[in-house]
Amino acid sequence: MNLLTRGFISTVIAADLLAVVYFGGTYILTGSMLPHAEAPHIIVAGAEDASSTAASTPKAAEPAFDSTTYIANVENGMKVAAKCKACHTFENGGANRTGPNLWGIVGASVAHINGFAYSSAMVAKKAEFGTWDKEHLNAYLESPKEYVPGTKMQFNGIKKPAERADLLAYLETLK
Repeated sequence: MNLLTRGFISTVIAADLLAVVYFGGTYILTGSMLPHAEAPHIIVAGAEDASSTAASTPKAAEPAFDSTTYIANVENGMKVAAKCKACHTFENGGANRTGPNLWGIVGASVAHINGFAYSSAMVAKKAEFGTWDKEHLNAYLESPKEYVPGTKMQFNGIKKPAERADLLAYLETLK
């Protein structure tokens, strides 16, 4: 190994050690890896602290979700679908996993994939309402265990109506 290479390696090691000491010391002193300056707090006599006022004021209730005026976002629906990818695939002809492939699910009959081991509760729903329209999918996605008691699906559901609407908009594109 030549002298130039040894010098370079020594410099890199020294720089690494210096960085460890600097960032480690900063963390020990401040509780954060990077130094930061806190914003100055100006206290005015007689003024109320904004944080205590906000904490004591009840938060206004969110307006009810209006599905008739909400414009669903397919890209957001793709992000919401990521929650489902552990058990489902979304590609045309995709494999079944723990759950069935969801390509073409909107408008498909309930328990429509031949050879997939649906729960008896899901098969009973097929007799009850036949197809997965948006209303049935929305209700199922909100709380699968409540909508189809006895379902094998171990997902707790998507509680936010906007997320369900976005997911349904994405599922509608899978045709």
